[in-house]
Amino acid sequence: MRTIVYTSVACLTLFVGVVLAQQAQDGPAAEATDYTALDRFIREYTDEVEGGNGRWAFEIADVPLIVLADQAADRMRLMTPVASVADFEEVEFHKLLLANYDRALDARYAINEGILWSAFIHPMGSLSHAQFDDGLEQVIRLADNFGTTYASTDMLFAPGGLEPQEQQEDEQLPPLRRGAPPAPRS
Repeated sequence: MRTIVYTSVACLTLFVGVVLAQQAQDGPAAEATDYTALDRFIREYTDEVEGGNGRWAFEIADVPLIVLADQAADRMRLMTPVASVADFEEVEFHKLLLANYDRALDARYAINEGILWSAFIHPMGSLSHAQFDDGLEQVIRLADNFGTTYASTDMLFAPGGLEPQEQQEDEQLPPLRRGAPPAPRS
């Protein structure tokens, strides 16, 4: 019986030691981001902020920005309107989807109520100040690069060593067929 007790104590001591060593290596746990922290992040860029408590509107370099957050759902969305999609040709929608694959990294193109948005969406509680700053920069760059490079950064993501898809202005893309399965590749 003593052997079992000594073995249990030794295992528990070893486990606690490993956990403490890991915490020391990782550094102190970051505080969860809440409305107060988001407000602070935003106000580091401008004092001209409307709203609060989950809904903020502000401008940076003449770019209108909106932050919507929900602590209960642990989500936040940072976004700016880019264009009306009313007059988009199908090829434009195709370009947006391609951009979301390899050019728009953490910020993405999204459509809501006829408006194309540049949006960064992240779990709110784990959002760091650096992630907010990076997301803000990508949202602004993605909106600015609409119609040209469609990129949120200088980096292009090409998984598995694939080359990013290059698009020429005169390149004809296959038409999108709503509700139909994709055409097989030849």
